Amino acid sequence: MRVLVTGATGFVGEAVARRLLAEGHEVCALVRDRERARPLEERGVQLCEGELGDPASIARAAAGCEVAVHAAGESSHRASPRALGWINVAGTENVVRGARHGGVRRLVHVSCVDATITPGPRVGWDEDRLPVQGPFTAFGRSKLQAEELVVGAGGRGSATPFETLVLRAGQVWGPGDLSSLPVLAREALEGGLALCGRGDNLVATTYVGNLVAAILRALDAPDAAGAVIHVTDAEMTLAREFYGELCAALGAPPPRRSVLGFRAELARARLRRRLGRPGPWPTDAVRRGQSSAFDQSRARALLGFEPPVSQREGFAALRAWVVERGGARAIAAAAREPATDASVAAQIRLAEEG
Repeated sequence: MRVLVTGATGFVGEAVARRLLAEGHEVCALVRDRERARPLEERGVQLCEGELGDPASIARAAAGCEVAVHAAGESSHRASPRALGWINVAGTENVVRGARHGGVRRLVHVSCVDATITPGPRVGWDEDRLPVQGPFTAFGRSKLQAEELVVGAGGRGSATPFETLVLRAGQVWGPGDLSSLPVLAREALEGGLALCGRGDNLVATTYVGNLVAAILRALDAPDAAGAVIHVTDAEMTLAREFYGELCAALGAPPPRRSVLGFRAELARARLRRRLGRPGPWPTDAVRRGQSSAFDQSRARALLGFEPPVSQREGFAALRAWVVERGGARAIAAAAREPATDASVAAQIRLAEEG
């Protein structure tokens, strides 16, 4: 099978591309920077230059591909609202258009549970449940809007069948994470990772190997077309346990519990966001301080999916990777700046001209 992968130089996309190659599939990667993607090319990935702002380049990359995995996007909730709109929403719309016109028969879109983020707990939520007033952050709104575009596009506008589905992951973690882990490592080293509460709340997590396994099942699962599907780890884990293990894997000090409680921590996070200061922002406060545990029955029913990797196995792999990378300080140094209006100006111009 020939598969188009967007975001193949990122955390999840690269893991998907490597797994596909290992299982004997052909992989075409849509890349902006050919030099950065050179290690993928050396492994056998075909590189197709293009941008999320250009559906024509996406269609060229998709030509000859049977299925596509859309793993590209802005993963930082600290990005500007306009950047989130252009990358996560308009970029996803362009991938849908390009994949459909390129002849792809199924598109698997990688999303996250922040599409339902709310200041309250989300325990036992299924894929059809949403906050009454919608996601309360710009990042969450961009994720939900992208999901709606993907699901709504299935089966329309093509002479051949075009199926779409969404996989909604928890907090993705594991070896290879140079997206969110560097920010967490920096916070852990600069005063301790704040739990934004006592740490006795549940956290929804997704080990990267588990997410990749679900993606591969989603490529050809016959009954999954049109669905939004939660994909999280098998374990139900408390915040103090998960973030404690994460800090231990980094070789960083243990996380700090809050004596103020979640509401006070959320207020402080909102102030930090307004002032642009480091430390937890509202999305961080909710992820770390409010319980989240999502219904997995749809993943079992439609994908036949059970997470193959335990958290214990995942943390062992993460610890080994941290050592290989040079430790927490080396990982913290890899933190990148979130997208701004200026950083996506070229993509915005391209889309507006097209």
